[in-house]
Amino acid sequence: MVNPFFEELYWRGLLLDAAMTRFPKWISIAYSTMFFVLSHPLMWGVFSIANQHIHVLLYLPILGVVWALIYIKTGSLRFAIASHALVNIGIMTVPVFLNLYIPPV
Repeated sequence: MVNPFFEELYWRGLLLDAAMTRFPKWISIAYSTMFFVLSHPLMWGVFSIANQHIHVLLYLPILGVVWALIYIKTGSLRFAIASHALVNIGIMTVPVFLNLYIPPV
């Protein structure tokens, strides 16, 4: 439950905010989302087979963009954090990090 807080604080609260001071909004969203997506197979994929799979890489960009838009529209990280926590609980953390879900090859 702590991970969504720190991920959103970093990817949206720090990286996206910093990028938006220099670039247009859409480039900033793409920039922070790209690194958010890359972090999953390169960091979390070490612990979880599923985080290295193409299925994860297909929906992570969508989630990254949605959470960035939520943050930009509301001006608050709380809704992005809550959504991220629900995703992690529902479809990510339990089955993926415990290797209960291993994608088909």
